[in-house]
Amino acid sequence: MMKNNREFGYFGEAVAADHLRQKGYKIIARNYYAVGGELDVIARDDKNIVFCEVKTRYDGSSLRYGRPAAAVGARKRGSIVAAARQYLFDHPDAAPPRIDVIEITVFTCTDVSGGKWYIVKEINQIENAVTASGADRFRAVDRRTL
Repeated sequence: MMKNNREFGYFGEAVAADHLRQKGYKIIARNYYAVGGELDVIARDDKNIVFCEVKTRYDGSSLRYGRPAAAVGARKRGSIVAAARQYLFDHPDAAPPRIDVIEITVFTCTDVSGGKWYIVKEINQIENAVTASGADRFRAVDRRTL
């Protein structure tokens, strides 16, 4: 049961971290704060170090404004890139970096006592969603590094 938007965001980040673990990623950090911004989840797979921005939305009314990834605007992309660069400076890693957006869609249900619960409907991981230039990479073909 969630009480506010911050808890709702943490719920989505926990779901995203579990999703990544199930796909074989190792979670390095969550909520990494740097001068330029914050990274929701930092993970490692066999090939890349992956910086993940997690966007959680309610199914239904909030989706009429677009997919959750659409909320990652130019300013947010810039802060993700800045935080990722700072992380790589503080923690050198030979693996190529990648920035993903993980969309989580939930619906709500209410139990007999009136408590509100969130059930995950969909998890969508968009790999290479952001480049160092801050451009959108939603399903693009070429790949750039930080």
